[in-house]
Amino acid sequence: MHRYLWQQADGKRHVYDTTRHRIQAEHSFTALCGETVIPRTERGDLTAGLWFDGECPVCTIALAKALGWPMRELADLAHRFTWSPELLARLAEILHCTSGEVAELTGARTVDT
Repeated sequence: MHRYLWQQADGKRHVYDTTRHRIQAEHSFTALCGETVIPRTERGDLTAGLWFDGECPVCTIALAKALGWPMRELADLAHRFTWSPELLARLAEILHCTSGEVAELTGARTVDT
């Protein structure tokens, strides 16, 4: 089994660490983005091939970082997303960097903390 897997929950596709979580319907898990989310059966979150929600941008960047992507490629990936101040703050926390470094990585003009 792969260490990191995607799972749809709470309106986004999140990444989780399989060494820490075993996904079950209606049971919360902490995604790489730091959010605690719950996959719901009534939404089809556990049905393979039927995920229509977008991926969590913080999980996406955290996964790429965990997989060893170079900073240039992380920045290219980060530019695909629209970043709210909340998401930028969460990304800074997850990556253990300053708000200025996250603004540079994502191309965001300002970062409110």
